[in-house]
Amino acid sequence: MSFQRFDISPNPAGESKRPHLSVFRFASFQSSRRPSQAPPAYSVDDAVVTRKQLHVRVLHWLRIAIASITCLVSIVIVACSAAALKTYANTHNTAEWILPLWPSTVDLRPTHALLACGIVLAVASVFYLVIALAPTPLRSDRPLNLTFTILAFLSLFMTIFTTVFAGTIDSQLSDSTQAGTLASWTCKWQGFGPVAPGRFTDICATSTAALDLVILMVVIESLSVLLAGWGWWIGAKIKREAREGKGEVTHV
Repeated sequence: MSFQRFDISPNPAGESKRPHLSVFRFASFQSSRRPSQAPPAYSVDDAVVTRKQLHVRVLHWLRIAIASITCLVSIVIVACSAAALKTYANTHNTAEWILPLWPSTVDLRPTHALLACGIVLAVASVFYLVIALAPTPLRSDRPLNLTFTILAFLSLFMTIFTTVFAGTIDSQLSDSTQAGTLASWTCKWQGFGPVAPGRFTDICATSTAALDLVILMVVIESLSVLLAGWGWWIGAKIKREAREGKGEVTHV
């Protein structure tokens, strides 16, 4: 704001005038601010970055969900297998004059395989959750995608192998009267209720549940592998668009 002041010195006659407000004339006020400018155009690079951030967020939370489900299911598998083995350990040693509850040969390999599979899945899922949620060097896009891919293929291989291995042995010994697995031997008493010896119905239920959950994990880990492949495909597509400069604007 500028002011223009008039001369108010005494006149030649020696008379003085008191300044009046009218001697100050206010100049027109001009804003010192610059005129507003339009925001910069949404460039191709901005579109690529926005698209990348969107897909990274989606992939991140989908992987977190898969790993969390895997962890919970694997804990149940370990609990069921361990309960069946504990019950067998408490009932298979009986006196010689008592009719034995178990056959002379009990194949524990299927139950051990289920237990090992559950432990491996639990450790793998917890490991991924730690590196995905904690501030570690592996949390960047490429190392995290590589880690998830390796764990997904490892878990898928474990679940398929365990399903085939345990299911084959159970089916081979299901009709035997001299040998059996925990599941094949105890499930013969299924439907007899209180007539079934020991806790056979409980062992049958937990053993069957463990195997069914491993089969379910085959489906979940197959989804994990597809999710890992989708992550690599999205990353390659974004890099290709960034190089070619043909990205499209994506509104989030």
